[in-house]
Amino acid sequence: MKRFLFISMSATILLASCLNSERTKFTELTDATNQETSIATPIKLSGYTVSPPTISTTPTKTLYRADIILKGDDGLNDENNKQLLLHLYDSINKSDASPNAVSLFLFQTEEHSKSGMGQWVARLSKAKNDDEPTVAAQHFKIPSPENALSYRKSLTLEIRKEIFKLIIQAEDKSMQEAERKYPLTSFSNAEKNDTYQHQLAKKFKAEIQRKYSVDQKTLKAISLEGLEYNWPMPAMKR
Repeated sequence: MKRFLFISMSATILLASCLNSERTKFTELTDATNQETSIATPIKLSGYTVSPPTISTTPTKTLYRADIILKGDDGLNDENNKQLLLHLYDSINKSDASPNAVSLFLFQTEEHSKSGMGQWVARLSKAKNDDEPTVAAQHFKIPSPENALSYRKSLTLEIRKEIFKLIIQAEDKSMQEAERKYPLTSFSNAEKNDTYQHQLAKKFKAEIQRKYSVDQKTLKAISLEGLEYNWPMPAMKR
């Protein structure tokens, strides 16, 4: 089941404004008939690490896909990100794989790459019929001073990030439990599923509020802060 973000519609609109307006439309590069081969050894280079790539092949297409994890870089410089991805693209083209389709995702940390929430800061895509690759970016705010907002005075950055992860996990848990009780395989369960999910989310978030002695307004503010600054989200527990 597709994982949904935990914020309200207004927060979704705010998040959208944080993303690069020049972001290109996603190009679908997967193929159900692909045969996938994983290369076991990670490629380590100065300043970043390339995850073990996956090469998917069909009679007419060879797709090379990999995640790139930055080392010692906040990933907020668009030009640096673009040049890095283009450099890697050139190297891949000269490799024995010789792909005619490439999909590269650049992440600030390994934790970002494993969240499953598309938390990349830059992405290079080249479809089979494209002449040149396209590089897209997602823009996030640069971390601000700790005393910028009142609630930050009593809650350190580490604690706020911990709360942010618990909020994500609360949303995930409520969604999974609602799905088990009212499976969306039945159209008649849709309203029941939604109502039950919201009830559970409210309950789980109230537990977070009690644990950290924060009110609902502060919890929402931390949710937005985490999205604006692209804090790593925990991977969904199955």
